[in-house]
Amino acid sequence: VFYIDGIAEKVLVDTGLKPLSKEVVNFFVEKGMPFSKEQLARLRKGSRSAIVKFLKNNCFKVDSIICTHCHGDHIGNLAQLKEELRVPVAAHRNDIPVIEGKEYLPKPKMIPEELYHNFDCNPCEVDITLEDGQRFNEEIDIIHMEGHTRGSICLLVKGIALIAGDSLLGKGATGSNTPNKLNPPSKDVSVDWDMGIKSIKKLINYQFESFLPSHGATIKNGAKRELESLIKELNL
Repeated sequence: VFYIDGIAEKVLVDTGLKPLSKEVVNFFVEKGMPFSKEQLARLRKGSRSAIVKFLKNNCFKVDSIICTHCHGDHIGNLAQLKEELRVPVAAHRNDIPVIEGKEYLPKPKMIPEELYHNFDCNPCEVDITLEDGQRFNEEIDIIHMEGHTRGSICLLVKGIALIAGDSLLGKGATGSNTPNKLNPPSKDVSVDWDMGIKSIKKLINYQFESFLPSHGATIKNGAKRELESLIKELNL
């Protein structure tokens, strides 16, 4: 989850995971997934209370919520926070049917079928339809990155920082398994991984210094150079 403290508009990017059941958390532990004790506690509790506390403690208002894509760890608290904050929600048109509960994504093969229902999110109406190349406001540009989901997007903030969603992973993210600072999206949970790889190349047309992934480490400086190295490694 990210907060953009814009001059004219304050934007919450994604809403984190809803609380997961004991059965799901135990499944993750049994499978040896590399979650710390703090992360496991967050999975049990969900992200909503931490988001609300962060906004309140910093006296941050929110004018709108942008969804980078429709996966449950990004829209888990969307419906509740939209109602509580009384703000419009924005998402790319390709992911809106999933967010609104009219379509459903394939379930990850790694998750047993009997646990599927734990990952369902409350449907939420989307108020603003986003498109590739759209200027959301004076400080935020929308970049459509189809592949991880059909409507995955990156946000370019002030021509400096790239909020990547899951279109790219940072170092240390589960699913990246490389020492690289910048990595492709996870193959296991991408709708069209090959398309996701192809989408990476379009980022070369944008200028940015910092890279802010939803999973893995942030790159504060030199992110564009890391992108160029990744594109070369992938032979794009």
